[in-house]
Order: sequence, then structure tokens, then C-alpha cells
Amino acid sequence: MKDSYVLLKNAYGTEEMRQVWTEENMVQKWLDMEVAITKAKMEMGIIPKEAGEEIIRKSSVKYLTPQMIADVKAGAAHLIVSFIKAFAKMCGPAGEHYHVGPTTQDILDTGLVLQIREAYTILMRQMREVEAVLCEMANKYKHTVMMGRTHGQHAVPITFGFKCAIWAYAMRDHIQRFKEMAPRLFLANISAACGSRNTFKYLVGDEKAEKIQEIVSRELNLGVPVMDIHQRPDRYMEFTNNIAVMMTTLAQMGIEIRNLQRTEVQELEEPFDSANQYSSSTMPNKRNPEPSEWQEGLAKIARGNALAVMEINMQHERDATRMAPEFACIPESCLIASAALATALKNLKGLVVHEDNMRKNLYITNGIAMAELVMLALYKKTGRKVTAHTLVHDVSMKAFVERRSLKEVLLENEEARKYLTAEEIDELTNPETYYGTAAVQAEKMINYINSLRPTDAEAVKPFGITL
Repeated sequence: MKDSYVLLKNAYGTEEMRQVWTEENMVQKWLDMEVAITKAKMEMGIIPKEAGEEIIRKSSVKYLTPQMIADVKAGAAHLIVSFIKAFAKMCGPAGEHYHVGPTTQDILDTGLVLQIREAYTILMRQMREVEAVLCEMANKYKHTVMMGRTHGQHAVPITFGFKCAIWAYAMRDHIQRFKEMAPRLFLANISAACGSRNTFKYLVGDEKAEKIQEIVSRELNLGVPVMDIHQRPDRYMEFTNNIAVMMTTLAQMGIEIRNLQRTEVQELEEPFDSANQYSSSTMPNKRNPEPSEWQEGLAKIARGNALAVMEINMQHERDATRMAPEFACIPESCLIASAALATALKNLKGLVVHEDNMRKNLYITNGIAMAELVMLALYKKTGRKVTAHTLVHDVSMKAFVERRSLKEVLLENEEARKYLTAEEIDELTNPETYYGTAAVQAEKMINYINSLRPTDAEAVKPFGITL
């Protein structure tokens, strides 16, 4: 059958991430978990060596397909029971030794963690790629002066590199959060029905029952939980929340890019293929910043998914209420995060920075954005900040209402001229030199990130992750 999902699939995920969340990969991860359990049981002498070897040999989706499981599920109506029955039938006599001891949640939980590990690896790589580009931009534009804006209004000058450094700082924090949650997230769990390992104690005794968890974790390159974690969906809550927070940063970047691409501003411009690309079905002239807009929409979905996972509340030792949000929301969050990061990377790499317009826009308010510096200069001369604030406010409002320059009105103001010469006023109203430590902070951030990037791979290596 032809792929029926072709028009929008790349808007909601990347091909690489889609492969992580296929049913084939999900089933393979269940099989991988059962292999680890089988090896532990062989080591403990719970099952015959020959049966274990046959189970291991057949533990591949080339032998057990999702369709084979679905055929059984049509009658059995239970996902993992159908998986076990389908495997046992396919495996032959060795199948009678399959799934001795564990429970459904052992397979689902650890299988999900194995899928998340693959998704996490992709997202970490993508975040690091976005971070690297932002650092390059921060360095390149650290002295490129532009107007800073608060409440949508001109405030004081900053630099574009400073803005990029802030985005890079945020991306680094997201990477750090991902690293910090790894020991809590990447855990295998083999605890049996209610988490107390009753079956394993019966089969091999106390000490060996606990040892089974260690063997399974070792085989899967996952951590060993201190005790049962069947009742601990909080680690998935943390994962989906961290994705949502990261995507909110991407959305904020998108909002800023599209605001600075406004026709009246034109300081930034998304990459656009003029020969082939269109932005409107009726207005041939449009060059809409739709990729940046899309980021905002995807972030809303991610926050909704995080909330749905946060709402998981189970009765007693566990129930199935967790399954719907876990099966639906975790894969979708990973998919849209991958799509959003891919879009951000493409946008940033091709971003057109109109430095000439940044400079031009410094002057469109006739210099009143330099009122702060004038106020500070008066304070240094008089020691009266409140008085200086009032004086410069009045001068600024007069300049605004009369559509005149701040410099011109200051030169006419007798009180200001008591303390400021014409040369000083000329210097104080130049916006191209008043950007504080913006460049210094950008450099500081780049150095900070460069000091941490080499630690990323080592932090996640214990969990079978290669960056």
C-alpha cells in the first residue's frame, strides 16, 4: 500500500525520528527486553540453556511481526499477552519458557525507555547542532548594534550577537537538563506483578531475585533502579516537560525572527527560495516567515502533551490509565521536537541579517532611545537621579510629540545645558556606541558553552548513548 501520509509528515517529524516510533521498532524493543530477561534466567538456571538460545535467536521482528501480534490480539484483547502467544507459537517448544517471571509493565516500561533512548540521542544531537550555529552567530554579530525592544517599543541598543547568545544559553540549559535527567530516565525495570518480584523470589530466592534486575540492566546498558519503579511515571513527565520547555525556546526564537522580519522592521529574514517558493495562493508578492510561525504551534502541542502525561494518576500498584498518554504523547512530543529542531537549524543557517536596517532603525525614533544615557550623565554631574529622570522624561516627551530629535530639544533646554556641552550631547545621543557589555556577555557565553560541550558525551555514555 502506498504511503498515505505524505503532505504533512515532515512538518510533524523527521524521517529519522519516525523510524524510532514505528510499531516494528516498538516490538523489537519488547523483544530486546525479553532477551535480557532470558539471559538473566539462563544465568540463574531458571530456564534450559537450549530453550534460551532459541528464544534469543528468534527475537527479531523478521520472525515476529506486528501483524502476527495483531492477529492474536483480535481475540486475546491484551497487547503483551498477544505478543507472548505470537512469539511462543512462532518459536516452537522453546516458547513454553518465554516470559517466565516478568509482568506486562516490565516489558512495556523498559521497551518504552529503549525507544526513548533512541529519540533522546537524536534530540541531543539536534540541540547541540542548533547550539553550535547560535554560538557562531553570537560571535559573528557580537558588535552588530541593533535596537533592543521592551513591550514592543524601542528601549536601549544591544547587539544581535547578544540576542543570539541568549538563545544559545537557553539551548545549553536544555541540553544540561537532558543530561541531568538521564540517570532518572534510563532505567530498566524487572519487578513482576506488583513490583515486589514475588515470581523471581519463588524461582530463585531473595538474593538472586534482586540480581536479575542487575543482569537485565547490564544487558540493556541501562541503569539499575534502587527498587521497583512501576508506579513512577514521573520520569516520563520530566522527559515530556523538558521537551516542552525546549520547544518553548524554539517558539520564542521563531516569534522574534518573524517580528524582526516585519516589513516595517526588516532586520532579519528567513531563507526563501525566490525562484520556487510561494507564501500565498492569492498574493504573489508574499514572503511569509511560516517556518518560524510553525515553531510556535508545535510548542503548544508539546506543552499539551506534557500536561497530559502530568495528569497520569494510577490506582494502587498500577493500572492502564497511563498507557493512553504514554503511547500517544511521548512519541508525538519526540516527533514534533525533532521537526522543530530541524526547522530551527535550517532557519538559522540561512538567516539573512540586514545589518544596514539594524543601523537605520536605531535612528527612527530621533534619538529618544538614548534618554537613559543622558539621564545617567546628568546624574553623574549633579548627584540627583530622580531630578535627572524627570528632566529627561520631559525632554523626551517633547521630542516625541513634536517629532524632533532628542539632541535638538536637549540643546534648547536651559537646565540640561547647565551641565552638558553641545559636544557631550552629541556623544550621548549616538546609539552606535551605547550597548553596554553585550559583546562581552556574548563572548562569555560562547566560552561557557565551549567548556561544557566536551562533557556531553561522557555524561550520557553510561546509558548506552553515543553523541
